[in-house]
Amino acid sequence: MSESSYSLIVAIPGEEPVAHDLPGEAITFGRSPENQIQVLVAEVSVRHGQIVPEGGQHRIVDPGSTNGTRVNGRPVGPEGVVLNPMDRILLGTVVSAYYVPSSMLAANGPSQLIATIEASAPPVREKTAPVQVAAPAAATPPGVRAAVPLAPPAPAAGAGPATVKLDQVRAPGPGVRPAAAPAPPRQPAAPATGAPAAAPAPLRPPGVAPAAPPKAPGMPAAVPVRPGVAPAAVAPVKPAPGVLPVKPVSGASTVPIKRVAPSAPTIPLPKKPGE
Repeated sequence: MSESSYSLIVAIPGEEPVAHDLPGEAITFGRSPENQIQVLVAEVSVRHGQIVPEGGQHRIVDPGSTNGTRVNGRPVGPEGVVLNPMDRILLGTVVSAYYVPSSMLAANGPSQLIATIEASAPPVREKTAPVQVAAPAAATPPGVRAAVPLAPPAPAAGAGPATVKLDQVRAPGPGVRPAAAPAPPRQPAAPATGAPAAAPAPLRPPGVAPAAPPKAPGMPAAVPVRPGVAPAAVAPVKPAPGVLPVKPVSGASTVPIKRVAPSAPTIPLPKKPGE
């Protein structure tokens, strides 16, 4: 084994890594036993790819496997990728392979070389979903103030969830009576225009009799009645000549009836037939 020769370490999960010497001619690798390097893993295609010597190194080629091949995270196609010492190769999605010089493999062993390569390999960044960027707001015309969104009012402490009346959610349709508007508070009635307001009655001291109301024109003045004194007897009124006296009715005032004077002309009554 010369200093320029290289080896391929294949590490299948759950198994010990296996080193394969790379000769000076093209070799194939895959799941089929016809390949020079057989990898019995379902993720690897039957004829997964090949390794071709080139300028003292090797080129790995993937003609079109199902799950693909990557070198240091870079995909490999039919044109191939030139391998460099300590390159990390991924066959499919689970099988790892390492391209190392044969001299280093003899001095350190497969497991130690794999640990060294994995420790120095840069971390592989996982693809993330693109972040949607909000569309820019439409420009406000000059002279017009931009609308400011109003924040919803904070609920009062200890208050329950806000309620919404049904008549505020939907418009009243046919047969639906809208809610009655609240009546305004009643205002005190204003006095009529031009009519002065009645003055309040003056207060009188205790033990003083109220003043008599003014009498109407043509009426006799009322006789004041003193407390504890019997009223004076009223003399009977004699009827005037020619006036019949009328008996007073209980509870009613007497009205004199005038008698017809003898000198008044009489109206003759109509005569009956035969008289």
